[in-house]
Amino acid sequence: MLNEMRFGRLSQESIARFKSLSRPINDDDGLGATELFPRREDVERSNNGRMSHLQTEQKDYLASDGGTIADPNQREKMLANFMAPKKLVLRVGAQVMLIKNMDDMLVNGSMGKILRFADPALYGTDYDDVDGSGNAGKPKSERKKTATTKDMFMPVVEFSVPNRGRREVLIVTETWKVELPSGEVQVSRIQVWRLIIWLCPRT
Repeated sequence: MLNEMRFGRLSQESIARFKSLSRPINDDDGLGATELFPRREDVERSNNGRMSHLQTEQKDYLASDGGTIADPNQREKMLANFMAPKKLVLRVGAQVMLIKNMDDMLVNGSMGKILRFADPALYGTDYDDVDGSGNAGKPKSERKKTATTKDMFMPVVEFSVPNRGRREVLIVTETWKVELPSGEVQVSRIQVWRLIIWLCPRT
């Protein structure tokens, strides 16, 4: 069956066996199934379609690129090999997946949903704007409904962990790079740490 799929020529018997596996997906954990696509362009198209249905708070994260390679074509070709995109658009409620291990429990492939965006300097403190009232930076006793800037806010994700558990994590940035043995960094990209949205390319 796998060889038939590789060559794009499925027999009627294989088609029937695949169809026999069709069933409702049990997503009682609140997370939808991950779809696999052969090309990154297909992934981005499907992600953009799903993201457009969310009418929630949005944050755009534009990567910061560096490195010693000056030729723009070579530079872009090498940067395209990174899983981290040039621009990452996130919304509250979007389903995301880790693309690198974080620890023994949160690993490559762990799924979660974005709960909110938070200031990394205030996250987990009494000054954290957990309720979204716009009172970040003020003690709970002094909070009022005032506006606040969110230029540095990062996604807070609730992940599904073994034994039907949940774990909330603030996601920050990480650097991807191509480095020579001499220590020279040919290209680098700083982007939101370890996240892609909903879908993943088949490699």
